[in-house]
Amino acid sequence: MKDVAKQHIPIYNVSSISEGHSDDFNIVKLTYGHDRYENTTHPHRHDHYTLLVLCEGTTKQFIDFKEYEASDAALLFMRPGQVHYEVNPGNATMYLITFTGEFLFSYAADNHWDQQFNTNLLSLKQSELQDLLPFLQLIEAEHKVLLQNKSIVAHILLATLEKTETFIASHTRLAGRKRYSSLMRNFLSLVEENFLIETKVIDYASKLYISAGHLNDVVKEMTGTNAKTLIDERRVLEAKRLLFWTQLPIREVGWKIGFEDPAYFTRFFKKHTGKLPAAFQRDIQKDIHS
Repeated sequence: MKDVAKQHIPIYNVSSISEGHSDDFNIVKLTYGHDRYENTTHPHRHDHYTLLVLCEGTTKQFIDFKEYEASDAALLFMRPGQVHYEVNPGNATMYLITFTGEFLFSYAADNHWDQQFNTNLLSLKQSELQDLLPFLQLIEAEHKVLLQNKSIVAHILLATLEKTETFIASHTRLAGRKRYSSLMRNFLSLVEENFLIETKVIDYASKLYISAGHLNDVVKEMTGTNAKTLIDERRVLEAKRLLFWTQLPIREVGWKIGFEDPAYFTRFFKKHTGKLPAAFQRDIQKDIHS
């Protein structure tokens, strides 16, 4: 099922972020004192993947109703569809890489690279940043002749994402757990497609032809949480988007994400956010527009 909030949120593609560049890939290095890299200060969505590599300084990015502040050396990941805006360009030096899934899918034997985009912020050691910079510089050089070397750029980008994946693995519990990456990716894809109508772990386990217990074990090993939590978090995110972007009554927001009882939706939302829906709506709109 399609995201019910999508029609209310502006969506930008790669070329709208940096005019005059390719529709499927771009890389640019932003230096101290740069203006905002997007031509908007309002929350919006991207139809592409975004990787920000912070080399020095600080930056603040708002991603799906959470503000991320990064300093010195860090990676910021954004998936297509996430609500985003740059809170403060700060004094950062960073690489901005934007690309569509189609740009890489035809070149990758295993598209497990997209799983790392479930991580929004990862702080890096300086040694890790120094290991990554040659990849970025090589992409930047090859990008100047993108039309002639599209496949080269794509392969270097894939190698770069393999590198960033090793950083995530070393910083999180994913180290040594690639054997489940395909199953995890398929589960997350199913959640994205069905979270509005299917809310039980067994629903997804059945689609994956495994038991609910095995699915929970895999999700626990890969993320540290259980499958039901991920399903619920996606429903909460959709509720947040509707509360911010639409003028729907609270009861209708609950109905759109599968709650017939408004009181049950209110309890569900407060359990996962610590706030009543009306309080969240008031506070987030005040924070964004102040």
